[in-house]
Amino acid sequence: CGWIVQIPVVRYIFSSSLKLKSSDAETVINLHNAAEKFVSLIPLVLSNEDMQNAEVNWKRDIVDAPISSKLRIQAGLLLRDIKDFWRAALLLSTLLYPSELECPTRSAIEHFELDKRREIIMMIEKEVLTLGLEKVWEMKPLVNGKDIMSVLQLKTGGPLVSEWKQKLLEWQLAHPSASAGECIDWMKQTHSKRAKTE
Repeated sequence: CGWIVQIPVVRYIFSSSLKLKSSDAETVINLHNAAEKFVSLIPLVLSNEDMQNAEVNWKRDIVDAPISSKLRIQAGLLLRDIKDFWRAALLLSTLLYPSELECPTRSAIEHFELDKRREIIMMIEKEVLTLGLEKVWEMKPLVNGKDIMSVLQLKTGGPLVSEWKQKLLEWQLAHPSASAGECIDWMKQTHSKRAKTE
């Protein structure tokens, strides 16, 4: 009885059949994952309704931030993951996004679909630019690991520092014009509240 190792088919095709770099396969896998996440964000951008009841099903435990900032946080995290390939992931996501067709003929349906999906791409791209997220992966953190260890009074790093780095990144996305001092103040307040409840 031998061991069966499961690998994504994309990785297998890229390495075995196409003889390409494994990093190319990883890029395609990341595109697929990002496209699925974009599908969750499309309704938030397309909706003119209050985002209070909106849910994004792939990242629920973001920092406590105003509802109006949740879309910026979610989109910012997604773009930081996919970087320059975000437009390609957006294009793929529109192919996955469900449609509601009411056109009588096949050619009318195809034309309607193309126009609708192009409009979605343009709206999402415009929202990303409006939110100032086009190059969000180049954004420098306001605080570093040493600052986090100092506030938490830790002698060594570890999972707690990584957890706080993620929280602080989300906070920074929610407050794009904030200073490092404001970020540290928020961290101290949040840490203090958390310590009291534990």
